[in-house]
Amino acid sequence: MLRKYVPQPSKREYITFILLLLEILLFGMIADNFLSLDNIVRVIQNSAEIALVSIGMTMVMLLGGIDLSVGSTMGIVAIVAGKMIQGNSNNFVVLIVAMGLGIILGTINGLIITKFKIPDIIVTLATMNIWRAMIFMMLGGKWITGLNSVFSKLTTGKILGIPVLLLVIIAFYALFYYITMYRPFGRHLYATGSNIQSAELLGINANKIKIISYSLLGLMVGLASILYISRMGSVEMTIGSELSLQCIAAVTLGGTSVKGKGGKGSLIGTLAGVFFIAFLRNGIVILGVPSLLENAFIGMLIIGSILFDFFLDKKKVAKAA
Repeated sequence: MLRKYVPQPSKREYITFILLLLEILLFGMIADNFLSLDNIVRVIQNSAEIALVSIGMTMVMLLGGIDLSVGSTMGIVAIVAGKMIQGNSNNFVVLIVAMGLGIILGTINGLIITKFKIPDIIVTLATMNIWRAMIFMMLGGKWITGLNSVFSKLTTGKILGIPVLLLVIIAFYALFYYITMYRPFGRHLYATGSNIQSAELLGINANKIKIISYSLLGLMVGLASILYISRMGSVEMTIGSELSLQCIAAVTLGGTSVKGKGGKGSLIGTLAGVFFIAFLRNGIVILGVPSLLENAFIGMLIIGSILFDFFLDKKKVAKAA
């Protein structure tokens, strides 16, 4: 039965796409140049890191978990990769090191969570602060600047008029959508998130699935770190400080449950959530809304998404009764 199980898109995901369309139309009417090609390309460029990290965050949240340390992880990886670029290291080696370090840091979270049975939020809150302290020590209060590498072409390049970054985002979402929806790992991921006891009775190694998910999240953070360096050309003290909030908001808005029970949601909804957040941030800037209110809007979106799911589930229970 598990072999044939393929999660289907929910109404929640369709609603997110409709909200995204309405948001674009609304900002297009009230904000000058919002729908210009240059602005759309800028939105894609600025959302690339969030888009990649949200892939891994979706898998973790499908398990009923969460990772607050992704921003700090990005900082550690970016500093190491940045210093390697400054030292004229081979670009391929830089990429491999960034991916490997991201996987290691993600795996550390997964191992602590599974081996010591500590809640995800506690472990990742702790590692977030540990990695943040390491960022301060590694940078010593100074920025790493002048990071020009071959990867910089990713942020500005186009193929047949289509931004390379958009193609990269689509490629990764297509790959992981296939993995999560049609491969055994994906089926085990959903089964574990839906009911871990039942999954284990079916022979699924739930701890292994969790560790792999956190490792994959680390991998995506490593790749996102390279994109960040390529786009910004520098590494600053505050790198990744808002990444966790934005990714969790995108995944939640996309329909993945955040109520401690996973097994609900998909990368299709997450992608819609990523671009909803990206266009919201861009529209706020164009309209001249104080940047301090940006996180307030994102926080309200998270609460709104949770409340929407709560009332939707309550309605389903009432109908079943």
